[in-house]
Amino acid sequence: MKWSNQSQRTPDPFLATIQNPNVAYIVTRCSCYHEGPPSAPAEFLPQKADAMAVDPYALCPCGSGKKLKFCCSDLAPDIEKITKLVESEQPHAALKHVEKLLAKEPDRPSLLDIQAMLQLSLHEHDAAAKTIEHFLRVSPDNPAAHAHAAMLAADSGDTAQAVEKLQDALERTDNAMPQRVFEAIGAVGHALLLAGDFIAARALLVLYAGIAPQGDERALELLLRLNLQGGLPLLLRDDLKLLDPPERFADVNKAAFEEANKLARRGLARRSAAEFAKLINEANPQPAVVYNLALMNGWLGQVDKFVAGLHQFARLNVPLDDAVEAEALAQLLDPNLHDAQQASVRLIYPIKNEDAAIERLASDKRIERYELDPEVLDEDEITRPRSTHILLDRPVPRTGADLTVDQSPNILAFLSVYGKRTDRDAQLHVTTDRGEHFDQSKSLVAEIMGDSIGGEESSEIVAEKTASEEALSWRWRLPEDTPLAKRRELLTERRRQAILRDWTAAPRAALDNLSPRDAAKRPDLKIPLLAGVLIIEQAAVNPDERELFDQLRKDLGLPPAEVIDPGNVDWDRLPLVRIPRIDLSKAPFDRLMQQFNRAAMTGAAVASLALAKEIVSRDVQGVDIGPIYRQLIRSEPDPDHALQWIEKAKAWAANAKHPGGEWALLELEVQIERGDPAGVQNALNDIQTNYLNEPGVADATYRLLYSAGLLAPRQAPGAMPAGRTALETPAAEPGRIWTPGQEATPAGNKPAIWTP
Repeated sequence: MKWSNQSQRTPDPFLATIQNPNVAYIVTRCSCYHEGPPSAPAEFLPQKADAMAVDPYALCPCGSGKKLKFCCSDLAPDIEKITKLVESEQPHAALKHVEKLLAKEPDRPSLLDIQAMLQLSLHEHDAAAKTIEHFLRVSPDNPAAHAHAAMLAADSGDTAQAVEKLQDALERTDNAMPQRVFEAIGAVGHALLLAGDFIAARALLVLYAGIAPQGDERALELLLRLNLQGGLPLLLRDDLKLLDPPERFADVNKAAFEEANKLARRGLARRSAAEFAKLINEANPQPAVVYNLALMNGWLGQVDKFVAGLHQFARLNVPLDDAVEAEALAQLLDPNLHDAQQASVRLIYPIKNEDAAIERLASDKRIERYELDPEVLDEDEITRPRSTHILLDRPVPRTGADLTVDQSPNILAFLSVYGKRTDRDAQLHVTTDRGEHFDQSKSLVAEIMGDSIGGEESSEIVAEKTASEEALSWRWRLPEDTPLAKRRELLTERRRQAILRDWTAAPRAALDNLSPRDAAKRPDLKIPLLAGVLIIEQAAVNPDERELFDQLRKDLGLPPAEVIDPGNVDWDRLPLVRIPRIDLSKAPFDRLMQQFNRAAMTGAAVASLALAKEIVSRDVQGVDIGPIYRQLIRSEPDPDHALQWIEKAKAWAANAKHPGGEWALLELEVQIERGDPAGVQNALNDIQTNYLNEPGVADATYRLLYSAGLLAPRQAPGAMPAGRTALETPAAEPGRIWTPGQEATPAGNKPAIWTP
């Protein structure tokens, strides 16, 4: 699936605290754990403490469950010495000291724990593996020993083994969790995240956050980065909640169900899964049991079982929204669904006359020179192309002021000219998609290049994408003077065509390899088809597209997405994808704020915009809605609408007697994005007249103008370029449109390609 990558201003989410009232673990620390193992990623290394005496009332590292004072008190001086050596960055000396102690007592669990920790911190994995093996042999029920094994597996990239070993550790842990097990939760969660197993990773990171001591926000920060990762489906950013036992459930089964949920909330997913498996009635499966068992398998990293359970749940007698969301999540993750692939290929032609080839490329209006980013080129100078070009299906119109979608030139191929080398003749490389325009691309190359090239010598596949991805992606070359508003208009219309026309014609494996249009004729594919619609809908960033997806459902004969009455909402279990459908005008203000924080933290653009608009529309006294306006402005896809919100934010700030420089700076940013020279100058005048004396505003203005390429660098720290103030901007070039991230284009250079 191709997710929307429409340019957005940087979101400004709230970092909300993850609370899990069902977590009963108490994390206890021993000073010998101050420096954590490197198998725990940097995000989860234990915080460094000041050198101090070992706390005699901390849990003993031997794993006995007793306090150090009443267990291995004879080791307290040595543990303190080791701690000081580690804190003074002498881990090798610390390890030697432990080895001397182990020479006298080779089976001492406390010493084996410290040795394994130090070996892992020094990346001595072979030695650590031997230590952990011995540790497990002499103390097989020690949770710290199994935690070490989990972290070693995580650091080695064996996430399946890491999950199993972590479950071994958790199952041997009572209410007082050793620090080493706590570290392993974060380490394995991070390893799963790096491996792309978002369901299992999120479960462990949420568990870590729920039991972390105050001030340790590493898991929260990692979850936030995950949530805001570009292209990650919203369905994968949501927290999946356990279902409660069915009302009509035998008492004995209800008790077993609740016990399984209790185990799950303690992170004991393996034991919980076993309990749920006992409750499965093959002849008449209970949806809640099927779902929770699937979720436990997901937490254990068993993706096949997770998606199979979701598919099964979606086929049971459950509410339509529940079925569709489960099926959509299953389709996103199902490793057995293989959509038909469309290849991007590189065709290689010999160049018989290099000068003639270059002349033909320069003279045809359907060919444009296109400079590649040096970062994508090979460092070997010999392999760099002599020139690179794009092939269009038609010449670029003289102006884009009145352009329509059908008149917009499409990029069919990328062309690279390689000069003659000692081992081969000059070559023309043509990279294009093997799709409906493949033959057209080859014919145009032959027509334009004529006898300057020979016949196709060879071809190779350079990439593959699904038919659905191809349907939702396209490449344009719009005239340089196309106004930004016209670009947005064209983008909206082309996306509408892509979804209503192209996507509905592309076959999908989840629909028995039928296209959505053909699958709509099969009643048994109703849920999978609705799930496919939800997958592309939840990737949208513009609330105005709600009508587009209503039309899509109507065209496919599917039931509409009904408006949800907030009086019937379980706010603590509300899926993110349903928020835009709620009648927010009837929702309580505290719930609006709660869901806004959640939506902002997870990067749910459409939901956060809908919530923010409702919040600022209510005149609630004593509430700081500055953060709401900030998110609203930065998430608004239409710069013209963003300017309207900025004016409202300025008025709110003035009434609340808050500084207004922030909103003036945002106005300048938006005006630059709009490419409006008059708007930029008006914003600068406003800053200079009303906000320049606010702390940081002058420097922020300079940095913004400099990053936009509208000011030259300062000549010296604190100095402005000669003859120019911080708030002056050079005259805009006629017809030139600047967008964030685009460098100033020297006169005569071709503009960047407009790619949605």
